[in-house]
Amino acid sequence: MLTKFSSRKIIYILSIIGCLQFVILTAIAMIFYRGGTYVDPFSSGYTFWQNYFSDLGRTVAHSGIQNITSFVLFTITLSLWGITQIPFYVAFSNLFKNYQNLRRISYIGSILGVISAISYVGIAFTPSDITGRLHDFFVVIGFSLVFFSIILYSFVIFKNENYPNFYATILVFSAFILGIYFLFLFFTPNSYTLGGLLIYVVGQKFMIYTLLICNSIQAYGALRQNSS
Repeated sequence: MLTKFSSRKIIYILSIIGCLQFVILTAIAMIFYRGGTYVDPFSSGYTFWQNYFSDLGRTVAHSGIQNITSFVLFTITLSLWGITQIPFYVAFSNLFKNYQNLRRISYIGSILGVISAISYVGIAFTPSDITGRLHDFFVVIGFSLVFFSIILYSFVIFKNENYPNFYATILVFSAFILGIYFLFLFFTPNSYTLGGLLIYVVGQKFMIYTLLICNSIQAYGALRQNSS
């Protein structure tokens, strides 16, 4: 029977694996994407700086060709990322349960994190070419709430003398990148122009990869704290 220590250790390891598998499976899905972007439906394959991650999850690519392999891979990998983050946030808050002044803040941070992780699963199961508005709803909820979760946990870690500030610094950097991306959404050109599309896609790629690295680092830090 698993002890609390070993079960939390498994949770943190699975969180790291969830991030790594997303990078690997989306890279494979890019190979199978059937072509086209919002501004050029005739482009071949997946254009890294002009196709969104969500394009991988379309049932029909922008080219008009069925995109089943890429769609299946994207649905699986984004769902796994979200699913592995849910227990991580639950376990992460337990690291601060003995600090009365920080416990409530960490609980709120974890609640927001769990909802954001569930939203990732929602994004995966709402292809943008079929349920565009619902897909966009989950995107906004997912990445808005994880932004506030990151802010709260950076405060908690900075205030905790027994937790290295390095991990809070990583969170602050991630929040900064997310904030910049949100500014892009409001102050960049129309995404249906080439210039606007480039800004949106590059910003999204940088934001997602930053979150993946941040998630992995936080899970590793929690693993070390749990082992000490």
